Amino acid sequence: MVAKGGPLTLRCSSRTIYLLVDSLQGKGASAVLLSTALALALLPLGCEASPVEHGCASDQDCPPDQQCNTGTGRCEYECEAAEDCGIGFACKEHRCVFECLGGDLQCPDPDGMVAICGTFCVDIYEASRPDATGENGGTDETMATSRAGVIPWFTGNPTLMNQTAAEAACQGAGKRLCTVLEWRAVCRGPDDQTYSYGDQYDPTICNSIDTYCHCSPYPGCYESCSADFHDMPTGSFPDCTNGFGVFDFNGNVWELVATADGVSHYRGGAYNCNNPAKLHCCDYDATWNPLAKGFRCCADGR
Repeated sequence: MVAKGGPLTLRCSSRTIYLLVDSLQGKGASAVLLSTALALALLPLGCEASPVEHGCASDQDCPPDQQCNTGTGRCEYECEAAEDCGIGFACKEHRCVFECLGGDLQCPDPDGMVAICGTFCVDIYEASRPDATGENGGTDETMATSRAGVIPWFTGNPTLMNQTAAEAACQGAGKRLCTVLEWRAVCRGPDDQTYSYGDQYDPTICNSIDTYCHCSPYPGCYESCSADFHDMPTGSFPDCTNGFGVFDFNGNVWELVATADGVSHYRGGAYNCNNPAKLHCCDYDATWNPLAKGFRCCADGR
């Protein structure tokens, strides 16, 4: 893998860098803040270092109007023209902006999906296995389902959760993995908000590390009084939604999105994230192998 460490690029055969970046991101640190000294310390573990200029490892390392090209380690504009964004999106100030134009669209799973402005369909709930229950995530991986009241399909093992596996599960249900732009548009909702439910982080609305604090929940309470944080069945938080009628886009489990850069991108945060006010944002892009890795399916509809 490739990770940016201050002025160096690390090419590592060891999983150590994943663990270090995971830890730092959980505390709100950026991957580019890994110092040169840390990068050099990793060299004996199978990493090679080479200098880069202004390297990035995720969108959080870039200016607000740019995103990280993880293939080149460069901050770039999201778009230059509308064709860079796709159907239903316009390029405004170098950012792909969803335009809710309306129209009829029939989804392949009418009970588990909703049509978004006649442009594409998205699962109402996080993906779950067909045999999942409210107490168990199940073992049947033939297809992904979108159902309320069941444990979502997630894992901490990167070899078991990747684009190939998630895409296969979605295809088994006649769907596909959501793109970054689709996922972000639905998360931000028709009101274009920071979180699916509004612009201010609230630990009582979606499942976060602060939700089950040993004191009354408030932003950051986990750091003060600890908590019994845990995953929850899909749809357990009725207010964790927006005008599109989808649930759990923020918190509970991270959701893998479809990209073409060879890097796994996760969105939405999870129940065990430190600094959930940041990591639960609809725009936050996690490329550092988080623990509770899940996904959600989309479809083109007809």
